[in-house]
Amino acid sequence: MVTINFFNNFNLLIASVETFDITNIFVEESSVFLLNLMSYFYIILKFYKVLCYSKMTFDWLPMINPYVWPFSFFQLMTGPYFAFWSKILPNLKLEKSSIEISGIIALEALNAFIYFCVRFTNILIVILEKNSAINNI
Repeated sequence: MVTINFFNNFNLLIASVETFDITNIFVEESSVFLLNLMSYFYIILKFYKVLCYSKMTFDWLPMINPYVWPFSFFQLMTGPYFAFWSKILPNLKLEKSSIEISGIIALEALNAFIYFCVRFTNILIVILEKNSAINNI
């Protein structure tokens, strides 16, 4: 006699909860959520880095008016970030001149944020790989 086992695995959610531990499901779902969040944050930081580098480049070019439309956008978007760093780091006073290094430090801080974003993403990928290895055993 032939039996049809069509409805044995019909409800996939109940089957997955029965076979996996609830903590493994929580770790996997939260890791995927954080991985997506960090990926979006990484893209935003990279775009903002391009804006900051563009603003720094346009500040050095004498024929570009920073108060006209395409260039005022860079000032509008990056002005608060650079103002924050210029408040923290005052100008370096030399004998008769001063040097402003806050813009360079601001760009390096942005690079550090991007680096830690990538490192955290790599940690999340390792957690997901270990969790999937545990679930497959």
